[in-house]
Amino acid sequence: MSSLNQVNLIGNLGRDPEVLKTTEQGDFVRLSLATTKRYRSKDGKVQEDTQWHTLYLSNGLGRIASNHLKKGARIFISGELRTQEWQDKAGKKHFSTAVYVRELKFLSIKPQEKKEELPDSIEENAAYGKAMQQIREALGDHLHAAN
Repeated sequence: MSSLNQVNLIGNLGRDPEVLKTTEQGDFVRLSLATTKRYRSKDGKVQEDTQWHTLYLSNGLGRIASNHLKKGARIFISGELRTQEWQDKAGKKHFSTAVYVRELKFLSIKPQEKKEELPDSIEENAAYGKAMQQIREALGDHLHAAN
């Protein structure tokens, strides 16, 4: 029987993309994504629970993220969870879990000068046609290889 390691998240970036490494194939980028659940407590007050997720994108996806995303952008990602283990100088073990992204979709982009949201379908907005073409080209072979 096969297993499944897949996570899907929709949230907002907590800071600008951080380029960790640049290669001929693209950039290796770290993102910080916030997901917030809103609910009512027993006394009727609206409460929020925000979770922060570390995301890693490589190659074409990393380059697209570093070139087009800014703090506050709303995105959808799909990827897999990976846990890293390491020891500090005192010999204590530490663990961190991150999402290695295979699919990225822009739900909004927060340009530096304008704070407007894009329409639901980015393809309908001619101003982003060039960015969408770059995404298609970068993801074409990458997504087929990941599946």
